[in-house]
Amino acid sequence: MAHKEELLNSIKKAMQGEMDSVTLYGNAAAHSADPEVSAFFAARRDEEQRHYNYLLKYYQEIAQDKNLSDEQLKELQQQALHPIFSGEFIQRIGADQYLFSAISTALLLEKDSFEHYHKCSLLTDNITLQSFFGLLEQWEIRHYDELLRIQKDAEEHYWQANRFQPF
Repeated sequence: MAHKEELLNSIKKAMQGEMDSVTLYGNAAAHSADPEVSAFFAARRDEEQRHYNYLLKYYQEIAQDKNLSDEQLKELQQQALHPIFSGEFIQRIGADQYLFSAISTALLLEKDSFEHYHKCSLLTDNITLQSFFGLLEQWEIRHYDELLRIQKDAEEHYWQANRFQPF
């Protein structure tokens, strides 16, 4: 299993990834004048901020050689899923190049996150941390899958709105 410094460095990397997502989703929420689209991105921003806060708490506990609490794990288990997206929502994403690009970038961040959380779960023999990283991995995979569906469904609208013509 990993040494304390290796685990702390992995958590710091995860925190940076979560903060990148907070920034991306926050900017996308602020960019959209559409309440439904803005609310979607704001909700994602808030989820990623909570993930960051959980990671920070574990980082501090590990750095101070404290017993790890399972409070973050319990909170993460109680978070709700996002609803199904309407056709109008998909069209609005596809019609806005900034938002469509935000979805594409978010896909990369989410993929990097779930792969990193999988590696983190292998670095520790602490059951609480393993479960926590496993849950974060599942959340980020769920985010990735939802974003992939949005991107796929919005792609046609994106091409039409931007008058792109295939060669």
